[in-house]
Amino acid sequence: MKKKLIILVLFILGCSTDPEDCAGVFGGTAIKDCNGVCDGEAVYDECKETWELIQNDIFTPQCVSCHKSGTYFAQLSGLVLTADSAYLQLIDVPNTNIYANNEGYVRVSSSGGIFGLNSSFLWEKINALNEDHFHSDHPYYGEIMPLGAYYLTNGQLAIIEKWIKEGAPEHSVVANPNLLSDTTIYSSPEFVVLEPPESGYQYHLGPFNILPQREREILYYVLPQSTEDIFIERVQISMRPGSHHFIIYTFTDEISIYLPEPEIIRDLHDGFGNYKMNNLLPMLFHKFITGTQWPALDYHFPEGIALRVPPNFGFDLNAHYINYTDEPIIGEVFMNIHTTQESNLDHVAEILFLNNVTFSLPPGEVTTVEQTYLFDEIIEYSNLSTNAEKLHIFQLFSHSHKHLIQFDIVLFDNSDNNELIYTARDWEHPPILEINPPLTLLPNQGLKMVVTYDNWTDDSLKFGLLSEDEMMIIFGYVYTE
Repeated sequence: MKKKLIILVLFILGCSTDPEDCAGVFGGTAIKDCNGVCDGEAVYDECKETWELIQNDIFTPQCVSCHKSGTYFAQLSGLVLTADSAYLQLIDVPNTNIYANNEGYVRVSSSGGIFGLNSSFLWEKINALNEDHFHSDHPYYGEIMPLGAYYLTNGQLAIIEKWIKEGAPEHSVVANPNLLSDTTIYSSPEFVVLEPPESGYQYHLGPFNILPQREREILYYVLPQSTEDIFIERVQISMRPGSHHFIIYTFTDEISIYLPEPEIIRDLHDGFGNYKMNNLLPMLFHKFITGTQWPALDYHFPEGIALRVPPNFGFDLNAHYINYTDEPIIGEVFMNIHTTQESNLDHVAEILFLNNVTFSLPPGEVTTVEQTYLFDEIIEYSNLSTNAEKLHIFQLFSHSHKHLIQFDIVLFDNSDNNELIYTARDWEHPPILEINPPLTLLPNQGLKMVVTYDNWTDDSLKFGLLSEDEMMIIFGYVYTE
């Protein structure tokens, strides 16, 4: 009774019951003063203005850990989202992304309406519901945010969308706080069959079966389709649901007698952890080309950059599916490789690949494993150009398995100011970080993995190919100078 009386007093002193005063919450003009009660029903604990709600309930918990003063992400984007800076850094401010600026975006437009929404780069970067448009039409905009875990909820997106459409005010209530009760999160689109590229090659793996409560990892070798170097400028991948990853490898020159027979599915194990050694041996000579853990990928290399692939060997297609259901599922993958001419390029990309296989995770414990690769070690481990004086990294992503808690990559330079440059908390769909302009690594620097696992089992865990094992891998692209 006492609680109800307090709410009633606050209502009388600060809020109007006139429906016109609540119109802004449900789609009209801005609400006057405090409107914690609308249509006779309390909509929030306090009469929070919409910007305050966005800052305190969305940006601070979801974005500030990366976008605060001094962090790598803040320097890269030029955007600080702490409460003392965020509003002034967002409203009608140009972007550091030159492609977005050239297309008329500001960080957040105060114009209001659908024009304001469609002129706001923030909305492009967080609107996961428009994922296909984002990656297809804006290949140089980077990644959908927040990076590292899950997209914003549909309720959080609805709050921000309404705020921008109302002109992004700092001191009005323009969105119903109850929208936050929708905690559903966008899921990726359905499997689609890709149209072949105009210039390049298409590969198709499957369909193939995955039995109930089993996992299946297969390899399928295809011969080279060109007698000359090819230069990859774009990769599209589409997978049926249930995939853990799809990776394209080629081989190092040492493969010799272990080169697999083409166009035959090779299972790596029987689904119960028993490896097939004859099929496993060629993996010792794998060289990463591209891949994803997302069901759909459309990756454009930065303008003027492409990945060179020599014609020595074809591609070894690697699909890994996990079936947690009680019914069989079907695996299938389409991949397009779009090619360009070397004469169109400013830089030729190389593969960044760092793989720590020496860790051990004690049973029943949460363990953090750290592994540092210095400049020369990165060159040697990844087989990069040995005379490089600078490494320009323009893509990074991690790979691990189901015991992951958090996978961080730190820019290491033997100082106390090591910068966090990547983080992932979703082992199934780790973010692919596109860095534009590239991260330049100098000889006195390196990359450090800081990875935390929860081994809830009764056995020690080590590196292995099954989802019950663990991995600690960095993939990426780089060009040297």
